[in-house]
Amino acid sequence: RLPLAGYGNRIPQLSFEIVRPIGRLETMVRAATLIPGTTEFGYGTSSVVAIKGPGQFATENRHVANAPSDVIAALDDLQGVCPNLERVAVVVAWFGNDLRAGQCSVQPGVEIATKTTSPQAWSVDGVTRETAYVVSQVAGRPAYGGTPSDASVVALIQELKARGLKVTFYPFVMMDVPAGNARPDPWTGAASQPPYPWRGRITCDPAPGRPGSPQGTATAATQVASFFTGGAWNYRRMVLHYAHLCFAAGG
Repeated sequence: RLPLAGYGNRIPQLSFEIVRPIGRLETMVRAATLIPGTTEFGYGTSSVVAIKGPGQFATENRHVANAPSDVIAALDDLQGVCPNLERVAVVVAWFGNDLRAGQCSVQPGVEIATKTTSPQAWSVDGVTRETAYVVSQVAGRPAYGGTPSDASVVALIQELKARGLKVTFYPFVMMDVPAGNARPDPWTGAASQPPYPWRGRITCDPAPGRPGSPQGTATAATQVASFFTGGAWNYRRMVLHYAHLCFAAGG
């Protein structure tokens, strides 16, 4: 009973993908972690496009035909494969810029400073794209995707709850320390920190084990406190922002 007029009165080529658990492991899965944590609109449950010019646009978060956005398609597949899933951890990343705890700020960022999107514009913690931190580049391309927009995070949490899933919020720090950063390495004393290091390398300066390290002193405690609460941007601000956001989303 398929109307064929739209296909030149011929039976079109049809393809089907059936998703279902085929083993014991899938039915045992109770929780999953959702990434990437760096995707400006990737957590959005409805389509967002970037305006390239008059009548020109590019999709930001929809590359499938069977769902309104990529994350909806991913969740459909996830629940299809893992029918007993109960909880999803949502990773959302801000960017740290220094391995020295006393010098490191943590803030949301965007891929590029100039981009027009519709029907949503990027915004995180009251910061818009025009004034946001812009991530570094590698070979002319952003080293990371941007921080997920607040609107997309709220929409995702609401979608997960509507599916009967519990939500674990997972704030994450990506280290945006490009090559040639000219920031002293607290671990080696080198004139530049290694590019894109692991966040677990954030430490007091000099690092434990190096001459003159303040490890175990009030100076080290002050440096660590600066990472959590110092300056306009810090880890505490990120955590508090998302606590409020999750509450607003009913999480």
